[in-house]
Amino acid sequence: MTTDNLLFLLARLLMGGLCALAAVLALWRLAAASRAGRREPVLGLMALVLGVGVAEAVQDAWWNVAQAPTDPIGFNAWLWIGFDLAVPLLALRVMQVMAERDAALARLAALSVTDPLTGLANRRGFEAKAHAAIATCRRQGQPVALLAFDLDRFKRINDGWGHAAGDVVLAGAARAMAGQLRAGDVLGRLGGEEFAALLPATTPEEAAGLAERLRLAVRAEVPHPEGGRALTTVSIGVAALGPGEAAESLAAALAASDAALYAAKEKGRDRVEMAPPRLAAP
Repeated sequence: MTTDNLLFLLARLLMGGLCALAAVLALWRLAAASRAGRREPVLGLMALVLGVGVAEAVQDAWWNVAQAPTDPIGFNAWLWIGFDLAVPLLALRVMQVMAERDAALARLAALSVTDPLTGLANRRGFEAKAHAAIATCRRQGQPVALLAFDLDRFKRINDGWGHAAGDVVLAGAARAMAGQLRAGDVLGRLGGEEFAALLPATTPEEAAGLAERLRLAVRAEVPHPEGGRALTTVSIGVAALGPGEAAESLAAALAASDAALYAAKEKGRDRVEMAPPRLAAP
């Protein structure tokens, strides 16, 4: 076997190996897309073309090296090597672009259900997670409670120290609240200074105890921009979820906890109020 033949064989094996690698990656991405419920027919076509590339590399290596080991390798054969090598490289680049596209779409999907300031679920994300948690508790016969939070006199913070200071308070309150909740609890910022937490497998009495810990955590961990003895405080309403569909019971509990929250505001703020049982039922 001449040196040219050996180099040609190595080049063909490299091209065939790249085609095989790219084909495996294409099939793996196709299977992942199918599990996610997405259709990616281009990946199937790509795997087929790459499979043909593997077969063509083996056939050409056999013909030019094994069948004619002493024949010189012509310029056209080397030219086709370069052209064929571009196929797996292009396929790998296309899959990289597809992966970047999928990551960008995932980030957009996350942003659509996430509050950018606090990192908590926004109203849409909160409701989606809450519905799933409620459905699980319904199947297991567990109670569910809901907390509604509202930072006290938050408008004064924005008006007196600016929205940047208000954002710091909101982010700090979110961290303080999240630090008191369990892994299965659902915490979200519904808008402005309003937050809510769904508590699976929790009775109203247990929720009231947790709400009190949350209230104290906000006082202790969130500095007021005024400084000195000024405190950041929160009023909290507690309600139980009644029977019914997840969306209906959540809406009713939100209304009940809001009513309890405003009762806490009227009684002086910085306190926890329980919703009457009749208000918690849909």
